[in-house]
Amino acid sequence: MSERWIWPGPEGGPARLFGELAARGFSVLRGDAALAPEEAARAPWSFAERLLGARPLLVERQPIKAVPGGRSFAASSAAAPLHTDSQCFAGAPPAVQIMACVRPAERGGGCLLLDGWPLLSAIERADPELFRALFTVYRRIPFVFGDFFGPTVSLRGGALALTHAPVVPPGDALAARLARFVEASRREVIELSLGPADILVVDNRRMLHGRRAFEGAREFVRLLVWTEARLPSPPAYNALAAEVAEAAARRLAEGPRATQRRLGLGAPPPPEARRRVGLVLEMLRGVPPGVLAARERIPEPELYRLRDAALAAAEAALSGDAEGADDGALAEAIARMNALDASRASRR
Repeated sequence: MSERWIWPGPEGGPARLFGELAARGFSVLRGDAALAPEEAARAPWSFAERLLGARPLLVERQPIKAVPGGRSFAASSAAAPLHTDSQCFAGAPPAVQIMACVRPAERGGGCLLLDGWPLLSAIERADPELFRALFTVYRRIPFVFGDFFGPTVSLRGGALALTHAPVVPPGDALAARLARFVEASRREVIELSLGPADILVVDNRRMLHGRRAFEGAREFVRLLVWTEARLPSPPAYNALAAEVAEAAARRLAEGPRATQRRLGLGAPPPPEARRRVGLVLEMLRGVPPGVLAARERIPEPELYRLRDAALAAAEAALSGDAEGADDGALAEAIARMNALDASRASRR
């Protein structure tokens, strides 16, 4: 069991947490009353902000609890293979995963973690061709929540992200080769047994996570959190991912903006635009406009204008006006890029 530490409060807690995430990719702690699992379920945004020490860009909450007939890993007692949580917001997967333990299983149910950076290092030494393909080959990676499009290792929101599905898709030779390395790394897997009120925080873009099968009631509150903060990653891997992204952005420069966005390409939104989206999200989750206006020092009518503009843009996108946002458009874009790469390689 990894060393569990006691939350010292907002003065030193977030700094220690981020220090541990940077050093080893995860941290296990016991929170105070404001960081109880019930608070994660009741007020996920406030919980994440207190724990991380900064207002998140987005928070997704999901109960992790077996239910009769549950078919997903989150809703069943079956073992969950190692994987990443790769549902995207603004082209990027969650920065951190927070698991707050309500009750552990009677038997089994241990949390499993595998550090992606040493895994990539082992692949680089043993199979340089596969290592480079993980950065350069754009592919479709299926998940229950929807498909992820892009290289296995890529820059997303300015941060390096490793993407790995729990099940190898039929016919995906690259995924099968990667899965063999994951299986061969079993000795490096960390198993954690969490107790009531324990909190596990994971660098979701670095670590693969899974779970042992279990018996009896087991319940967690899972938060997926997108943040402005970027956790460190190997500089050489960042440089390679940046080179690949720049080349892909040039090839898709004339393509639909929505396609570029879902592939994590193109210039990031201006900080002011992201701040405005954050304000709209806060309004939509019930933060009083007067509180936001006082905190941000902007007139309340401006907040309502921002909300209307954001919802109008959402309506336009959801009505089918956002060209290039569907899975078919992304699959076509990836096929064109891979065909171009194959043609260039054949001429060498």
